[in-house]
Formats: sequence, structure tokens, C-alpha cells
Amino acid sequence: MVNSSTRLIQVFCLSIGALAFASDMRAQTPNDTLDSAVAHVGVGAGINFYHPRSSEADSSEGFVFAYRWHAFHSSWGPTFGLDWHTTDFHQIVGPSDVPLGSLRMRALYGGYGYTKRLGRFTASGNIFGGYAFNSLTVDSGFGPALARTGIPLVGVGVNDSGIVKPEVAVWYDVFRHVGVGVSAAYLYTRPEETMTTGNNVVQVRRLNADTWEFAVGVTVGVWKKKQQQ
Repeated sequence: MVNSSTRLIQVFCLSIGALAFASDMRAQTPNDTLDSAVAHVGVGAGINFYHPRSSEADSSEGFVFAYRWHAFHSSWGPTFGLDWHTTDFHQIVGPSDVPLGSLRMRALYGGYGYTKRLGRFTASGNIFGGYAFNSLTVDSGFGPALARTGIPLVGVGVNDSGIVKPEVAVWYDVFRHVGVGVSAAYLYTRPEETMTTGNNVVQVRRLNADTWEFAVGVTVGVWKKKQQQ
């Protein structure tokens, strides 16, 4: 596993490199009161920390793609997001707590929120809803552990699931085109786990995949204020 210092170096290098790939899209509002500002997207990199609510899930961290809708004004507006991460689960089998496997989640979501700008600082609060495409890689030791209790394992799987995700974030513009930010969110999702054992016995339960998410990132973008007429 890459240590924290190396990851921070990677975040810095990849964020600066993202300048070459920053989008040049321009989102101009039709409202005359907001016509004096435009917003651009910033892209970069960051580190995400996941702290699951379930005692059956392990905490993790990951190196992630970071993005930001940069705005020069305070307003309400739509937003969107991606959430790709993997969580390791374990489960009680007989007298032992054994690894179940890794749940991989690829979530797409959209929502609505409010952004408040105070000088170089920008604070935002958003609420998202979306859908997660899930898959489970079963640990190699789970089947043998179940077999030792006299139950042969045929297979374990999970279905896709809906998600709800409230989030707050604070960004600071170090330079005009470079921002650093932190965010905190709670992701709610309960995919259905199906375990098939010998004689085609099927057991179904809701897997608690809720997790707290904390992130820090750096983004680089290309934007400018609209010239006054």
C-alpha cells in the first residue's frame, strides 16, 4: 500500500498536471442578476477516507479524481457526482468472524445545492440521489469457513441499489485557477446480498453499506469573469 506521504506527492503532481486537461466549458446563466459571472469546472486529485457505519465493514482510503464547479457568485443550482470505491466486509460464520469479500460500488448521482462565496472561500451544501452499480468479490477463505460448519457454499452476490448522499464542502482559492478543498458526506445505500448454499438454499439480507466519507483535494481549472458591457 502506498504510504500517506507518497499519496500527497501524487495528489500534488497530478493536480498540477490536470491543468492541461482542464475543461474550457462555460456555463452562462440567463438570469440578468447572475449575468455578471460565469462558472467553470476544475479537475484534479485527492484522497478519500471511508468510515462505514456497519461493524461488518472495514474503513478504507483511496486516491480519487477530484472535480469542482467553480463559481464567482452565491446561488442555488443543480450538481452531479461520481462515487467509485471498494469496501471489505466480514461476517460471522459459526464461532468465527471471517472475511466475506469486497463490495465494489460505482455510483452515479445528481442533486441540488447551495453555494456561498466569501472572498477566497466557497462553502456549499448539496443533497444527491442516484444509483449504484455493485459487485461482490468473495474472499477465498469464506467458502471453506462455511464448509467447516457443514454448509457448502454455491455463491454469493449483491444487486444494484439506490443511494442518497448529503454533502458539505469548503474550498479555498490559493490562486485564481488553483483551489484546495475538504468535504464531508454520508452515503446511504443498502444493496441486497443473496447467498446460495447446498441444495439450492437461498438466504437474502440487506447489506448495510452506509459510510461516512471525508475528502481532501486539489483542483485546477480555467475560468474568467465575464466582461461587463
